[in-house]
Amino acid sequence: MLRSGTDSVSIRIRGEQIPFARRTLQDVVEEITQSDSDVWRVVITPNLHHIYLLRQDKSLVGLYASADLLLPDGWPVAWMLSRASGMGVDRIAGSDLLEVILETGGEGRPLVLVGGEDRDALVAVADRARRSSWKVFEEPAPRSEVDDPRSRKALVARVASSGSGGLVVLGLGAPKQERIAHEIRGEGGAGQILCLGMAINFSAGRIRRSPVWMQRAGMEWAHRIITEPRRLLPRYARDATAFIPTFVENGGLKK
Repeated sequence: MLRSGTDSVSIRIRGEQIPFARRTLQDVVEEITQSDSDVWRVVITPNLHHIYLLRQDKSLVGLYASADLLLPDGWPVAWMLSRASGMGVDRIAGSDLLEVILETGGEGRPLVLVGGEDRDALVAVADRARRSSWKVFEEPAPRSEVDDPRSRKALVARVASSGSGGLVVLGLGAPKQERIAHEIRGEGGAGQILCLGMAINFSAGRIRRSPVWMQRAGMEWAHRIITEPRRLLPRYARDATAFIPTFVENGGLKK
């Protein structure tokens, strides 16, 4: 678990301090792809939607707090951390993290891709990873498999076995992927488990990223609302309700 210190900053959610890593994207990629862990390490990339989920379900707070690396995905989270700590905190989007990993030489190490919009998206990302010398395993993990206890147990064991010594990328959406990540951590083996949400779909080209200038301006959310208004406008409006109580709980995010 990441501990508070100069390399981490925290915000309080439902009474518990949640430590986020203070890293650059390149630092994180090197840490994930070059470290030789003898246990499973869980990496989660919370955005404001995750904060909303944490405020709605207190059982998730301990789950997130026990992760080995929390990275702020989303400008609202990075801004809150910067304001709370008085230090600059970079936003590290899960989609950016996966893109860099796909361009990094795998040297024959395992990479298990779990989820994604459909099998075609999974295959597209798997093909990219193989070109960078990753040993890729594909797990579509349909809802019927994830929700059925017996099938889910078999999935977790299969992923842990295939991914040991390398990376597991979970693209199942929160909080399913975070719960499964901690189940995998309870299995034998070692490596990095990355909870990256929609990243597989972005890397497959199934969902278009916003223009770079919008990303830099913190306006990626607006682009996504424009492209998927029926699905995302209600969700983003709901997620925004988590901002003010988190702001207040952290004393206006001032030390």
